[in-house]
Amino acid sequence: MDVATSLLDDVLRCYKPHCRYLRSMDFAVDGEVLRGVGEFGIAESCYIDDTGHLNSVEVNICYNQMLYAVIATAVHRGVGDVFGGWTMAEFRRRQLPDILIARFSSSFPRPVNPRSFRGELTVDRIAQRRLRPDAGPLVSLTTSFRFWDDVGGSSTGTAHVAIVDSEGGERG
Repeated sequence: MDVATSLLDDVLRCYKPHCRYLRSMDFAVDGEVLRGVGEFGIAESCYIDDTGHLNSVEVNICYNQMLYAVIATAVHRGVGDVFGGWTMAEFRRRQLPDILIARFSSSFPRPVNPRSFRGELTVDRIAQRRLRPDAGPLVSLTTSFRFWDDVGGSSTGTAHVAIVDSEGGERG
C-alpha cells in the first residue's frame, strides 16, 4: 500500500528541507511484521563534500526516516497492539524525544549511488514491558534494513530501537 505524500511530509517535517531523502514509501503488514519499502534520493550530502556513494551517516538518516514513516503509517492505520493504540498527535509528540536507536550496525558490500536508490526496513519484532509500575511501557523494536541501487550497490544492517515514555506515567 502506498503511503500518502501528506503523511510522509508530516513525518519528515522535523528534517531540514535538503535532508528529506525519503521520496515515497510502500507499507505492508504480515502478521506482526511491519515493512516499508522506499524510494530515496540524495542530491547533495548535508554534511560533507560528495563522496560519490551512500555513506554510513546518510544510511542512518535514511533508516531514521523510514523508521518514522513505518511507525507513523502503523499509527495512522491502527496496526498492531502498540501502534494501533497511539494517535497521530501522540506520534508527533513522541517522534523525536522518545524513539531512540539503541544499537545500529551496517555493512556496505558494494557502493550505493546516493542520487537514486531504494531501501527496505522491516520491524521484525515488537515487545513491550514496564520498567516500573508507575511508568509507561518501554517498547523495543528489532529491525533489519537494506539499501540498493540499479547497478548492484548494496548496504545492509540491523538496529534495535527503544521507544521510551519521556512524559512518564499513563496516558488516556
